[in-house]
Amino acid sequence: MGRASIEWTAEMIAQLGTDKDAVLAERWGTTAKTVNLKRNSLSIAAFGHVAWTQAMLDELGRSTDAELAARWSISKASVVAKRGALGIAPLDASRGKETQQPWTDAEIVQLGTAPDAQLALQLGRSAPAVRNARMARGIAAARPGKPPIEKR
Repeated sequence: MGRASIEWTAEMIAQLGTDKDAVLAERWGTTAKTVNLKRNSLSIAAFGHVAWTQAMLDELGRSTDAELAARWSISKASVVAKRGALGIAPLDASRGKETQQPWTDAEIVQLGTAPDAQLALQLGRSAPAVRNARMARGIAAARPGKPPIEKR
C-alpha cells in the first residue's frame, strides 16, 4: 500500500526549489519523488539550478571561472560545467596556470612537511593545487608517524 497523499500548504509550496527535494521531503515526511513531481508541476527550478542568461553566456571564457562564480553567486563547478558544455576555452588556455597565484619560496619549503589537505588549509589553496605543486617539484608526500621513503 502507498503512503497517504500529502496536503500541500502555501508555505510548503513557497519552499519548493529553496533546498534539495530530498531535504524538503524528509522535513515533510514524504518522498523526494513526491516533492520533485510537485515542484516540476509548478515549473519551479530545482535548488541550485542556474537560469543562464545570454549576458552570462557571453561572459564565459572572458573572466576566470572563479571570478564569474563569485560575481553570480553560483558554484565554480557550475561555471566550469556550462563553459565546457558549450566548448568555450577557459580564460587561460593552459587551464589557469598563468592566472593562479604564484608559489612563494616560503610556501614551497612547506610542501611535503604535512599532508596535502592540511597544508592546503594553512596556505589557503586547494588540496589538488598543493599536491600538483609538490609532485611537480619531485617532493615526496608527508608520511606522519612513518619513516621517510628512501630513494635508491
